[in-house]
Amino acid sequence: MDKELISYLRTEAGISAAFNFFINGMLAALIHHKADWVPADAVSLAIDLALTCVFICTIGALFCAASLRRAKAGGVCAGQNPLIRRLGRLFRRPALFGLLLGALTAAALFALAAPIFTLLGIRAVSFSVYIALKTVFCALLGYFATLASLHAGLCREKAEG
Repeated sequence: MDKELISYLRTEAGISAAFNFFINGMLAALIHHKADWVPADAVSLAIDLALTCVFICTIGALFCAASLRRAKAGGVCAGQNPLIRRLGRLFRRPALFGLLLGALTAAALFALAAPIFTLLGIRAVSFSVYIALKTVFCALLGYFATLASLHAGLCREKAEG
């Protein structure tokens, strides 16, 4: 990738991280504003991760598709392997791409977090800790979901040659 594309990816991902930091942080604060403790059991964790990941990835994929159309940058890179070409083909339907990416991300993060929370006996976290972790998590998720979406949209569906 050339420097212009790398700069484009960093700029878009940084903007997405900032928006997700503030917007999802505010939503979480509005939802739990009267609670001293926020539940962190397996069911609450699964629901929170699923809603957060699917929302961020789906909205992010839709915005990335619009950005690629606006910049006329879709399909400018050659797909290096079959997985990237399939993701590029799936990105033609950004809502479906976002739902799939969000669901897979939520499942992977739940598989990592739930056993840790259970082994440590964490059933609830304080409101301030929850908001701090949620805002940072949403910013990172938004950054990497945008990178994944833009990379899929930048790659051609067919191999060179």
